[in-house]
Amino acid sequence: MYVVFPKPLDYALLMRLVEVSGVAGAAAVERNETQWRFTPSQPWRAGDYTLKIDNALEDLAGNRIGRPFDVDTFERVSEHLTSQTTSLPFRVHGN
Repeated sequence: MYVVFPKPLDYALLMRLVEVSGVAGAAAVERNETQWRFTPSQPWRAGDYTLKIDNALEDLAGNRIGRPFDVDTFERVSEHLTSQTTSLPFRVHGN
């Protein structure tokens, strides 16, 4: 499975913050950091799956999912660290 981005993203963040929920396998970042590839440990079975992306994933300009692009960097920092994710469902069809 491939996820293609229009512009490069940070390699380390892609490797840490993107996953296919509940599926063991290996991820790789390719094509100058514009493509994330996932290869499951076992062949895909027909069914529904979820691509989970942590909202901390950002582009090279610091833009994130669900956060305005122009954020005041002097705003008060939250005292609680939370992890929010965005989920994208997808389906694998049988032969």
